[in-house]
Amino acid sequence: MSPSLPRRPAAHCVIAAALLIAALAGSVGRAVAAPPPDATPVTGGAFFERSDGDGVGFAIRNYAEGPAFYSAYLRFGGAQTLGPPVSRPWIGDGGFAFQLTQRALLQWSPTDGRVGTANLFELLNRPEFAAELRARHIPAVESPPPLPPQLAQQARLAWMTDRAIAEAFANNPLQLGNQDASIEFHGLPMSRPVRLGPFIVQRFQRTALQYWVEQVDGGQPVGSVVLVNAGDIYRDLALPHERLAAPQAPDHAAVLDLRLEPPGETDLVPAPVASRAYNTASHRLRTALALLESVDVNATALELAESARLAIDFEPMAEGLLATFHAARGIRINESLSTEDPLPLAAVLAHELRHFEDFKLGRLGQNTQDCLNAEARALAREAETWNALRAADDRALRETLLVRVETSRATVFAEGPEAIVALAQRLYHEVCRQPASPVAAA
Repeated sequence: MSPSLPRRPAAHCVIAAALLIAALAGSVGRAVAAPPPDATPVTGGAFFERSDGDGVGFAIRNYAEGPAFYSAYLRFGGAQTLGPPVSRPWIGDGGFAFQLTQRALLQWSPTDGRVGTANLFELLNRPEFAAELRARHIPAVESPPPLPPQLAQQARLAWMTDRAIAEAFANNPLQLGNQDASIEFHGLPMSRPVRLGPFIVQRFQRTALQYWVEQVDGGQPVGSVVLVNAGDIYRDLALPHERLAAPQAPDHAAVLDLRLEPPGETDLVPAPVASRAYNTASHRLRTALALLESVDVNATALELAESARLAIDFEPMAEGLLATFHAARGIRINESLSTEDPLPLAAVLAHELRHFEDFKLGRLGQNTQDCLNAEARALAREAETWNALRAADDRALRETLLVRVETSRATVFAEGPEAIVALAQRLYHEVCRQPASPVAAA
């Protein structure tokens, strides 16, 4: 039977000032034991082949009538943060759905339809696992103080007495320095920091963090803070059914329902993905392009992009520049946006695709006013796309700068065409005064 997975506790208190200051003072890198493996696009998500190259592995997907594991995987930082998937997805008690990655257990609630990280280390807090957890350098659990819930939470957060671990906790992949986001990803502390061999480690409800303080062969660089491979530990000790650890071919998309006797496969099907073949190697951009296909105003641009094999990718750019279109190089998105949710990325792509559409149809023009008109058209397409996507997807997106930009542009768009023209004048006046070239920027 599937274990009963506790719901995530709500988090409402404000982060301690010292912790927030530490988080903003400098980023703590999260080294990983090995580079994440290459993934192959599959219906609904991505497939990760096992390292021995035998053609089997695990896929992580969105399902049309169920969990959007792949979207959550990207939201939490993808393979770079969570590692590859290490199990098949399954449905357990209460209709909750789960999938293991190397460093976390993803959990989908049938009540609110959201995917988060489950309290993996609470599930392993059982006597039969204690010796194995000690052998894997996971600290023992401390008893929470006998206080009201809110005060107990603050007391447990005060257990983060190691500065490097506290900084890594605050530098969560969802929203830098936001305590609610840190608790959403890591959970609350279950232990204080403990020195175990070459590192200091602290156990949380959903993750564990190691701070390396001694150089050893095969270890992480001194000063790095890394996520423990908690998913591997859970798979080895407590995976509720052996079939879940059996790797599959890329086209195997079935979800195992452990509520059945014997367990059997559900009729969940992968969510629709892009119907066109776009020229990009980024799974995040593929997801954003699939979103654009649901917004009719982008149809012509997407058709042209597919037929022309328009190159679309991330690359380093100056701060403040979101993206560019160049006739010879295609669309380039600022690499700093590579961890953004695909939804705001789709709005940025809509802007640049409008420039590409205008270029292919001979509408970009040559002078300053032509350039400003093109930017106004692109801003209108961007805002119209953002409005349509937000109407179809009411998730609570993390409040990034890009989300604020898209929300602001949609507000201007609602004021009418003259407001969009004025915004284009304000944003692009200097750019459009430069000599004409087949380049457009956002």
